[in-house]
Amino acid sequence: QIDRFFNIVLGKSYLMQEQSLSEVEAAEKIETIYAEFNRIIHRDLCKITRSNGRYHLVKENDDLEPIGNGGFANVYRQKSTGLVVKKLKDDYLTDTGIRSRFKREYNITKSLQDAFGIIKVYTFDEGSSSYTMEYAETTLDKYVKSFDLSDDIKLNCIRQILHIMTEVHKRDIIHRDISANNIFIISGMIKIADFGLGKDLNVFTSHQTMHTNAVGQFYYCAPEQFMMLKDGDKRSDVYSLGRVINFIMTGDPRNSHHIYRSIAEKATNSDAAYRYADAGQLSIFFEKAVSYKQKAENQTRIDEKITRKVFDDEVESYIYDLSAEKISTAILHEKKGFVDVLLAFMKTSEEHALYVIQSVDKSYQEICGRSFAAYDPFASFAYLVLRNGFSYVVNETAANILRFVARDVNRFSAQHMIEDIKNIGVEPMIEEILDS
Repeated sequence: QIDRFFNIVLGKSYLMQEQSLSEVEAAEKIETIYAEFNRIIHRDLCKITRSNGRYHLVKENDDLEPIGNGGFANVYRQKSTGLVVKKLKDDYLTDTGIRSRFKREYNITKSLQDAFGIIKVYTFDEGSSSYTMEYAETTLDKYVKSFDLSDDIKLNCIRQILHIMTEVHKRDIIHRDISANNIFIISGMIKIADFGLGKDLNVFTSHQTMHTNAVGQFYYCAPEQFMMLKDGDKRSDVYSLGRVINFIMTGDPRNSHHIYRSIAEKATNSDAAYRYADAGQLSIFFEKAVSYKQKAENQTRIDEKITRKVFDDEVESYIYDLSAEKISTAILHEKKGFVDVLLAFMKTSEEHALYVIQSVDKSYQEICGRSFAAYDPFASFAYLVLRNGFSYVVNETAANILRFVARDVNRFSAQHMIEDIKNIGVEPMIEEILDS
C-alpha cells in the first residue's frame, strides 16, 4: 500500500492534474518531492528507490548487498533496483576533504556520460555520501583470470581501454587510479569507473594489512604517486595503462615479456619524462606496434607459401607491391620458391610479365655490384623466362640480361645457357641478341 501511495503522488499525471502543471514542470516537481521524501525518511534508515519508473520503499540495510570495497568506499548491489551503490566508508564521513573528492569522482564521471566506455552513474545522495551506478558483470581483473583469452580478444580489450582514455585525456581529465579492478565488462564491452578519487596511498606506506585488492592496486601505481611526490597527471595514467597492457597480455601487471613489450616498458618508465605524454600518444604507438606485428605475421605466412611454391591472390599482391630492388634482391639470394612464383605471376598477364622483367633489368647490375658470381642467379632467371613462352618484348629484355652476364661478365654458365637456348630453338631476332 505504501508503494502504491508513492507511485501515485510521484506520478506525472497526478501532479499535472492536481497542481495544473505542464509535463516538464511535473517532471521537475517529481525530482524535488522524491529528494525531499528520501531526506525525511533517511533518519529511519529507509529509502525510496526507483526502477523502471516504479517506486519502492525499502530498508536501506536490507536493500544493500555488499559486493566489494576499495580504499575509500564500500560497494553494494541494491536489491530493489539492481543498481550498484558506492558509499563512502564510515571512517571518512567526517573528513570534508575526502567527502569533497568523493563527490568530485561522481561529478567527473557524470561529465563523461556522453563519452564511449564510461560507467553510467545516476544520483548522488549527499546525506549518505553515496551514489548509484550501473551494474557490471565482472571486472577486467576477474575476466582475464577466469578465461584463456585469444590474442584477438586481448587486442580488442587494450584498444577499447586506450580509446576510452584517449577521449578522457583530450578533456584534460586524469583518472589517477586505473587498474584492472576498476575497468569493467558490461555486455562484452569495456567500461571504466572510479575517476578522480585516487588511491589510498597510506595503505602502502603504513603498517596496515593490505587486502588483496590493495596489493593489486599497488602494481598499477606510478612511482611518483607511490612516493606521494604529487597527485598524479596524464603520465601517471600512462604508467597505469602500461601495467594494464601487461596484465591483459600475461595475467601479471609486472610482466612485460609479451609482443608489445617495447610499448609497455616505455609507458612504465620509472621517470615520467620518458613515458608517452598521454593516452592518445600511447594509443598511436600501440597501433604502430600492432601494424608491425601484423606485417611480420603476414610476411611469415607469405614466405611459407613461397617456399612451398604456392601462388595465390595474397602472393600475387605481395609480388606486385615489391620494388625493383626487392625483386632483384630475392633473385640474388636464391630465395627458395621465389623464381617459381615470380614466373607464375608473370604468366597471369603481359602487364605483370613486363613489370617483373623490366624491374629486374633496371636493378640487377647495381644489386650484383663487383661480385661476378652474383650475376649467375639472374642468368638463370633470364634463361627460364626465355624457356616459358613469353612475348617478344619480354624475351628481348631477358635475352639482353642473359647476354650481358655471358659476354660482359664472362660467366661460363650463362654462355652454356645461351647455347642450350639456341639448340632448343628461338626466334631469330632473339638469337641475334644472344650472339651480339
